Amino acid sequence: MPTDGPAPAEPRDRVALALVAAASCGAVLALQSRVNGTLAEHLGGIPAATISFGSGLVVLTLMLVVPSLRRRAAAVWVAVRSRRLRWWQVLGGTAGGLLVAGQTYAVPLVGVTAFLVAIVGGQSVSALLVDRAGLGPRPARRLRPGRVLAAGLAVLGVAVAAAAPRAGDGTGGAADGSAVVLPLLGVVLIGALTSVQQAFNGVVTVVGGAPLATAWVNFLTGTLTLLLVGGALALTQGVPLRAAGPDLPWWAWIGGVIGIGYIAAAAFAVQHLPVLVFVLVAVTTQLVVGILLDALSPAGATVLSPQVLLGVLLAVLASLWSALARERVPAAPRGGPVAGHR
Repeated sequence: MPTDGPAPAEPRDRVALALVAAASCGAVLALQSRVNGTLAEHLGGIPAATISFGSGLVVLTLMLVVPSLRRRAAAVWVAVRSRRLRWWQVLGGTAGGLLVAGQTYAVPLVGVTAFLVAIVGGQSVSALLVDRAGLGPRPARRLRPGRVLAAGLAVLGVAVAAAAPRAGDGTGGAADGSAVVLPLLGVVLIGALTSVQQAFNGVVTVVGGAPLATAWVNFLTGTLTLLLVGGALALTQGVPLRAAGPDLPWWAWIGGVIGIGYIAAAAFAVQHLPVLVFVLVAVTTQLVVGILLDALSPAGATVLSPQVLLGVLLAVLASLWSALARERVPAAPRGGPVAGHR
């Protein structure tokens, strides 16, 4: 059971490595978004997402020929059967599938700006609650004012950067009226679920002992989620299948492989960092790398505006604030253990 006291001190080298892993997750996610976006332009959103998740699942399944990895993956299901893990703790990949499906559905209705801010808002608030409830592998943490303000500062930074006008960007606007309320609420909920996903992945990694085993579980549940969503849409609305054209670059097919690195690094990072710290650091690097990728495009001169740079600065300050913050651990009585520790 989680405790409400301060978390035991992590070795500095592990914390530093976890921060690097969290930062790399944001960079990888920005790269994967560009790769999957290119594939979606040719095949459609849900088919592209399903191919991305499915290809990652195939690669990880082939890797199960390695005996040590196969034993780690089997240990997860043994833990579920013995109730050391609850069945819902292995459903983290569902949030990843819903995120992609939600992007396909919501962006045309609410716009890229509102979608990004809603995702980050849901992630940040949920990360506070996830840490408070101790859903991850680390002890529960109190809702201290500094942590709440850091989360709010990150949301503000992303909102400022995302709202910057971009020449030629016809997707930044949103539909008017009450038609955007339900999609936005859905996006906020999906963002909240992604923080829960990271917490559950940390727990699964502790049990399985291998981030790649956690990644396999995530890709399995994420692929099944997208197949269900795609099937439901095909039955109700019809999902036209488009063939890939000759101008589709080869790297548009590697989104699943990139995602393997993201899930594995995230599963390691949340073992040594609070979920809020992971979310804020990853969001910051995702924002920075996304802007740099945009800057390499022909319209790059319109991307690095003062408003965008201000938003990035606010997000960086928020992630530094959360990463450098330390829980105040009560001094141990002489000759006795530290209060709150066993």
